[in-house]
Amino acid sequence: MTLKGPPGRVLVTGGAGFIGSHVAEGLRRLGWQVEALDNLSTGDPANLPGDVPLHVADLRSDEEINGVFAATGFDFVVHCAAQTSVERSMKSPALDHAVNVGGTQRLLKAALESGVQRFVLISSGGAIYGDTEAAADEDTMPAPRSYYGLDKYAAEEFVRASGVPSAILRPSNVYGPRQRADAEGGVVAIFHSRLRGDQPLQVHGDGRQTRDFVHVSDVTSAVIAALSAEDDVLWNVASGEATTILQLAEHMATEIGRVLHIDYLPARPGDVQSSLLSPARLLATGLWAPPLTLRQGLARLFRESAPAPVVPS
Repeated sequence: MTLKGPPGRVLVTGGAGFIGSHVAEGLRRLGWQVEALDNLSTGDPANLPGDVPLHVADLRSDEEINGVFAATGFDFVVHCAAQTSVERSMKSPALDHAVNVGGTQRLLKAALESGVQRFVLISSGGAIYGDTEAAADEDTMPAPRSYYGLDKYAAEEFVRASGVPSAILRPSNVYGPRQRADAEGGVVAIFHSRLRGDQPLQVHGDGRQTRDFVHVSDVTSAVIAALSAEDDVLWNVASGEATTILQLAEHMATEIGRVLHIDYLPARPGDVQSSLLSPARLLATGLWAPPLTLRQGLARLFRESAPAPVVPS
């Protein structure tokens, strides 16, 4: 994908993390001058291309954020940094608010004062729409069921009110290489890790809850499209394909060649039962290709994370 204008200087927050590092890598490949900001609480500098400068700073600190913007003038900001765990948001709502709302406000203020041309926010589709009986589009009324969803929606509103030209992206359940397999990780990464270790999968609830899984490469492509858009936009970034957690588990076990064992655990507060998004608005722009299907995306994930073959001596 190409951009309408020449690449500029862009700050990617959360740049050492899962989505942020893929965004930084994709933009760098297109010739952008990319710098990353990350507090390294969950990110890893090794995720970043070697020629991308990393600012170690915390979104909760005015001094640290102002210092990053004072050192470098940015044309664009792609805001990927976040507290991403629904479960943690329910246990520590003050922390979630401080990072996802306060951090976004702080970043917007610095962006506005330094003359940033466009601000791209990575929000959350699944958490903001809540339970969806049909595929949610951008006109669907938000109905968040967790503090994470509430705070992500509040962050969107601050972006809209800031006066900075903006694009808000609402991804569904993102998966792909570099995703953590711990409490901060997504279900695909967690299942992948446990299957590789011949451990039983842990399913919260009955496993019939549905999710819309989108590969991180498609999120990166959506960010590139958002940077080239001329107007303020709100886009879902999703596959438009509903998959139950049990279907996901069965498919992953089969593809990896493991016998499937499941431990069923109680449902978690804040989790939604059904999540499905429509990417029709983004597809209609012509700036974004049809996303990978789950089978295509998982095949790519397994291929890229497969152990290296043993070479006979």
